[in-house]
Amino acid sequence: MKNRCEDCGNCCIETEMILSDQDIEVIVSSHKTTLRKTDFVQKTEDNFYQLKNINGHCFFFDGETKLCKIYEIRPQGCRFYPLIYDSDKNSCVFDSECPRPEIFYPNKNIVRKTCKKIISFLENQVVFSKLR
Repeated sequence: MKNRCEDCGNCCIETEMILSDQDIEVIVSSHKTTLRKTDFVQKTEDNFYQLKNINGHCFFFDGETKLCKIYEIRPQGCRFYPLIYDSDKNSCVFDSECPRPEIFYPNKNIVRKTCKKIISFLENQVVFSKLR
């Protein structure tokens, strides 16, 4: 158990995960007949896209199994998780809701590289300037 994700689902509860146009396109195109953008996307007050919460968790979270229904095509922000950008600290930090971040980020070098990717992702979403 020490080197495994606990599959607790904390990462999917009350998510505020930002979505890129590419994230949305990949998800919709993989579910062409059963899913519409409006099913899982909401626009924030700041005018960017994020995952919609249904009953307090991500639209794609399976509450029974505590697993992601679209794990293989999950959004980029979910792939970065549990490393997140904290606009108050102006840096990347581990989300305190994740009980085992070291499984995903075993050393500082990986953290630094991923943080650069997160910042680039946010800059490309034109959200970063609003966060700083």
